[in-house]
Amino acid sequence: MVEDEGMSKQQSGPQKHRDPTTNPYRMSRRRITTWTGALIASVVLLVVVAVVLGAIGGDSAESWVAIVLFVAFGVPVAAAAVLGGLAIASWGWVAGTVFGVGWLTLLVVVVNNGFHLLFDGQAVGPVIYDEAIWQVVGVAGLVVGGVLFFVAGWGSGVPMWIGGPAGGVDVSRRKRSGEGDAVVPPSKRKPRTKPKRRSKQQRRR
Repeated sequence: MVEDEGMSKQQSGPQKHRDPTTNPYRMSRRRITTWTGALIASVVLLVVVAVVLGAIGGDSAESWVAIVLFVAFGVPVAAAAVLGGLAIASWGWVAGTVFGVGWLTLLVVVVNNGFHLLFDGQAVGPVIYDEAIWQVVGVAGLVVGGVLFFVAGWGSGVPMWIGGPAGGVDVSRRKRSGEGDAVVPPSKRKPRTKPKRRSKQQRRR
């Protein structure tokens, strides 16, 4: 009995090996799925609005289509970056914000190349639009934000993949330090365990 109690205390304490089916993120899987679905739905809805505006036409239709497309592909991705950072670490919003700003800045250049609404030297609020500078700022934001994401994952013990989970490379701290394998989602179907048959003696009793 003493040994059993000692073993139970050891098992109830902090475990070195984390269960591979445990959610490593700060947000629940349900919340992550909900936010992901909402952001994808907003992209689809705004793209439909842009298509409708383009079909209606008009003098300012092209400008509105460009604005709606920018919002459709810009804001949800930036919001996803911030939420993804918060799901990894408490300061992960910094990585998400840097990545989001870089994405929005680069997207301005991409949309402008397609619709030609801005010209070099033109004021965009308090900022002067210069395509070359905005490209550099956008790429730098994506690179720095991406690096910060990996730093946040490394510090929080969240598996960070290069090349995707399928055949990718896990660069998380837990994997390299030997504290356990990468976290994988639980299988949808659990194998059924066959009930043990009673022996003839147990049946007679």
